[in-house]
Amino acid sequence: MTGGDLEQRAHALLSQAAHVYRGHPRAAGRLRHTLDRFAGPLRLAVVGEARTGRSTLVNALVGEEIAPVDPATFVTYRDGTQPRAWCHPEQGRPYEVPVTRGPGGLQLGADTAMSRAVVQWPSRVLRRTELIDTPPSVPPGQILPEADAVLLLTPRIGETDLRFLGAGRGLRGPSIHPVHAMVVLTKADTHGDGLPGGLLEARRAARRRRREPAIGALCQDVVAVSPMIGHAARTLRDDEYLVIARIAALPKAEADPFLLSTDRFTAAGSLTVVDQQARIALLRRLGLGGIRLALALTRTGSTTRAELADRLHEHSGLKELQASIGELFVARRAALKARSALIVLDQILRTELLPPSPQLLAELELLMAGAHDYAEMRLLSALRSGRVELPAETALEALRLLGGAGTSLGERLGLPTEATVDDIWAAAGSSAELWREEAALGSRTPAQRRAAAVVLRSCEAILADLTVTTP
Repeated sequence: MTGGDLEQRAHALLSQAAHVYRGHPRAAGRLRHTLDRFAGPLRLAVVGEARTGRSTLVNALVGEEIAPVDPATFVTYRDGTQPRAWCHPEQGRPYEVPVTRGPGGLQLGADTAMSRAVVQWPSRVLRRTELIDTPPSVPPGQILPEADAVLLLTPRIGETDLRFLGAGRGLRGPSIHPVHAMVVLTKADTHGDGLPGGLLEARRAARRRRREPAIGALCQDVVAVSPMIGHAARTLRDDEYLVIARIAALPKAEADPFLLSTDRFTAAGSLTVVDQQARIALLRRLGLGGIRLALALTRTGSTTRAELADRLHEHSGLKELQASIGELFVARRAALKARSALIVLDQILRTELLPPSPQLLAELELLMAGAHDYAEMRLLSALRSGRVELPAETALEALRLLGGAGTSLGERLGLPTEATVDDIWAAAGSSAELWREEAALGSRTPAQRRAAAVVLRSCEAILADLTVTTP
């Protein structure tokens, strides 16, 4: 059972539970709330301590200057036809408030203390993924129920981060599958003393950490990103490119001494080809490491604003993060939303006991036992990170069949859109036979045979889907 089938059965089980608990206000309210948001976009929480770049990363992902509204408030950013905002006070009903946009992001005209805010902003990114900017130092118990997936921002992975990740993985039920979390190593631009090669060093460090079994057991990926450089890349202006180009045109021997510190870069008499205020503004946007990188990229072929923005985007690590979010979270929206909804149901069935509760709990456990989506997601993560290794061509086919290039039948089988039903049947049957042999190879390690068994089950699920949908 994968994808849409999991989503439909999870929704049906929630609806059944909502009917059973209709006379119990607390449980009924939670179930109604869970059902209401079941059909919405993926809810992705951005979590981290102060100064880890949460709001900057939200801006980078959206590609606009909207965060922060209030660093002490949970703020949900969602798509809408026009900018609007609602305040959710500690007591009382939500109410709409004026929203204005300034140099530091959006400001809400709330006249009372609010624990939460919802901001509607027109954005293609937000159509598929709602972003939740969370306050620092909030315990996992307040964050995890709000989100379907989590980006944990940290300069380096420490014990506190591991405890946070561990809090999202239960010992039973839907929460046993740690498919909802990704670690983002921020401050990537400070590696290597802030020199351009430091970003590459940070990405290598992230690759090493994602291969560690203890970390891989708790999250789907580890990615190194400079939110500041990524945000500047997504929103780079022509006047900023002109400042960079003017400095890059100077001889290196003349310009480089002023790049050794922020004081030298912003001093009144330095780099006179650009005025002091423009240099200060550029430093706020890119940081000294970002400026060094932008100058290096401009000197080596970025002759337009668009070219420089694209190369900064890639070097910042943001492009890799967006690809990972797309493949591991957005493409698996149905499975992640089913997981978060079923966690709520699991908790209710175990704490709010009614005569039908054991039967519903048994159905939930049966549903999870057949939810192959989570096995696929874990194997995708293990193959991408290198925790499980297969021969190169075999690994590429495994990634495709697992849904790494898209979860439709054609994308999984690598077939063109004009493929006939006979073509699909033939490709699916051939793939199943190949992976049945792969799972039985004595020359493979136990981990490789287990991986092959997961891919084989994906092939069998494709054949089962064809049996149901083909006359």
